[in-house]
Amino acid sequence: MKRRIFIRNSAMAGAALGLLPISCAKSAPDTEYLILGGGISGLFLANLLEKAGKDYMLLEGSNRLGGRMFTRTDINRDVGGRGIGDKYHNLLPLIKETGVEMIDITDFMNSPTAIYMNGELQHPWPEDKVKPYMHQFMALGKSDYLPSLDAWYQSPKWDEPYAQFLMKNGLSEEEVAVADISLNYNDVYKTSAINAHHSRAFGKYNGSKRALNFKGGTIAFINKIVKTLKKPVLTHKMVTQIDDGENAVKVTCKDGSSYSAKKVISTLPFTTLRDVKMNMGLNANQAKAIQNLVYTNITQIHLAHTENYWEEDGIPLDMWTDTSIERVMNVGSSPTEKQIACWVNGKGTAFFDAMSETEIAEYTIKKMNEIRPASVGKLEYLGTQNWGKYEYNKGAYVEFAPGQAEWFLDMIRPAGNVHFAGEHTAHENRGMEAAAESANRVYKELIS
Repeated sequence: MKRRIFIRNSAMAGAALGLLPISCAKSAPDTEYLILGGGISGLFLANLLEKAGKDYMLLEGSNRLGGRMFTRTDINRDVGGRGIGDKYHNLLPLIKETGVEMIDITDFMNSPTAIYMNGELQHPWPEDKVKPYMHQFMALGKSDYLPSLDAWYQSPKWDEPYAQFLMKNGLSEEEVAVADISLNYNDVYKTSAINAHHSRAFGKYNGSKRALNFKGGTIAFINKIVKTLKKPVLTHKMVTQIDDGENAVKVTCKDGSSYSAKKVISTLPFTTLRDVKMNMGLNANQAKAIQNLVYTNITQIHLAHTENYWEEDGIPLDMWTDTSIERVMNVGSSPTEKQIACWVNGKGTAFFDAMSETEIAEYTIKKMNEIRPASVGKLEYLGTQNWGKYEYNKGAYVEFAPGQAEWFLDMIRPAGNVHFAGEHTAHENRGMEAAAESANRVYKELIS
């Protein structure tokens, strides 16, 4: 039976008849709580269960822990989430508890940006022209804020194609297309404006004024959390099947191993959970969300510099461009050491998806040399992080299409003995703070 048909039928059967018992191979569960996914949400939940003296195991499909908090040691760069606000009330206590050192990057994160458009590099940008990446903020500024952090999934009037919202608030189709280059979504015509409204509300209501990074990269924080865990944390355990039974849930992995637990907590992004065969009582909206929620594609091309070419031409390192490399930025955490990355979002990533890594390296440096002649002979390729093609996530973070926010409350409900966590299941926050929020919520579900 095809997976989609299987999930739909499971949802219908669960709704109509209740969960049917599935026999498990073992008479007693391996653990009380089995966590699927070793990203920040799974690790955060494991830490909570550890402190409460609960029995748990954690399974991670890849060869490392951290999920989308990822320090690529081969290129010595953070390529995933790393920014922490000083009002992240879920994450900050754990950061303090683990003793990991933080770096305040607030004062140098908003560096001047040059603009390369229509074949011309300009800095400063003419004062009488709106900077291309500012168009969306002008449109958003004409709209009211969401009334609260959790209003996004309760406000259908805000739920429309983002391009439609932008044009309704003064942008031309040409301006929308230009702004789309720097927007953190796959396609402004297919994503919901609710994502932008929620991000804007998060910036206002969360209240963070300072931005922090982890000294030594996010790997320092992940390693500190792992050291707090005494129960089994297993890598190379990609989940292929989940069977929910009357007394236990059985989870089968790609390597043929299986584990059983009284409760299972899936922190897997829906982009990967949809590849898992699920025999559980999903509700209808849950099944639709698992099959259809989209995650933003992001491709980062990391470069090293042998000389400070921006000092030679007197133009800022950071650039917004209308070319295929989109944005060039300093992703370093030091006011003195620059780390260069070309940052490509959404449908623009398809251009590089068809290339080999060698081709990406050659193309990117050639394009950079074309845009910034001063960079010729002063750039070296380090590596590419393509989150859309990364099999353990298949995207950087969730973005809701029009009409999907109404699924939210149903999609995060427990399905029998299976609970759901992860940044995509948070009521209020976004990013890493959302992942931690979701872990706190599931913890309360489990021990209440």
